[in-house]
Amino acid sequence: MEQQNVPSISNARPNPPFISNARPNPTQKKKLPTPKELVSHYESQGMDSQEASIKVIEDLQKALVGVISSGRGKKDKLLSESSRKMDAVNNRITILDMKLDSKPGYAETFAIGLASGAALRGIGAIMPHILAPLAQIWNSVTTATKSSPQ
Repeated sequence: MEQQNVPSISNARPNPPFISNARPNPTQKKKLPTPKELVSHYESQGMDSQEASIKVIEDLQKALVGVISSGRGKKDKLLSESSRKMDAVNNRITILDMKLDSKPGYAETFAIGLASGAALRGIGAIMPHILAPLAQIWNSVTTATKSSPQ
């Protein structure tokens, strides 16, 4: 059986300059390249400016997805804190959305206003008939308590 030389994924494309397979020395911090340096790196490989920019963006997205999906990102304080904050914002938006959905529309609001106005008019018409006897009871109780000897 004849084996074919099929390039593997790692051989097909070289890693971008900011992704290294070697383990960094923990005592020595590696300076990340600037976006201009990354674009010029790809331009030196024969790409035009736009292709190099797109390539840099693709590489950065792959690196970001790699960090997030590796599980190492879960231990990262900034990532976990921002994830928690995003969950809180998402929950607040969901609650606001539910509240807005439960609010009455224009027609319902108008009907509620008409009903409450009619109810207030009805109470206003009944009020004098209720308040006058209550006031008489109150006056008789106060006069009875004032005139009683102590």
